[in-house]
Amino acid sequence: MWSYRNVNRSVFCTLSKELFDGLFIFYWFCWFFIRFSRSANAPIPYLNNWLTDLVFVPIIIHFSSVIGSFLFNKNRAHGYPLYQIWTISFLVSILFEWIMPKYTSYNTGDIIDILAYFSGGLFYFCFHQPYYIRRNFQLAQQQEAASSPNPDANVVP
Repeated sequence: MWSYRNVNRSVFCTLSKELFDGLFIFYWFCWFFIRFSRSANAPIPYLNNWLTDLVFVPIIIHFSSVIGSFLFNKNRAHGYPLYQIWTISFLVSILFEWIMPKYTSYNTGDIIDILAYFSGGLFYFCFHQPYYIRRNFQLAQQQEAASSPNPDANVVP
């Protein structure tokens, strides 16, 4: 018979617990909100220009960190050093602010967008990454306690 423990062991459930934390959901909400306001021809000043760029790098980094820790690190969270986050920000800047404006009418090259990419990466490094690592550690402890063969050993007096 299936129990709650069996559901926790599934790949999808494990990834969803790790991936969809509050900050990641907030990034996606901001991105979709700005995209919706643009498509409704009601762009919001300042937010329309830079909010999507600010949250884009944290979305990429968090997604790759969760998938990488799941595939290569036995589901233990790992963090990226700042130079790797800024390398990703640099590559995203080159792609979306230098290469893509030459081939699309949608993208425009803007120095403020580059600052937004790097600011988003710095935000992820300073705030989201420590939160993710701490949360991953707490979830691992809960899973170990749930899979303990002696349920009375987990009772705290």
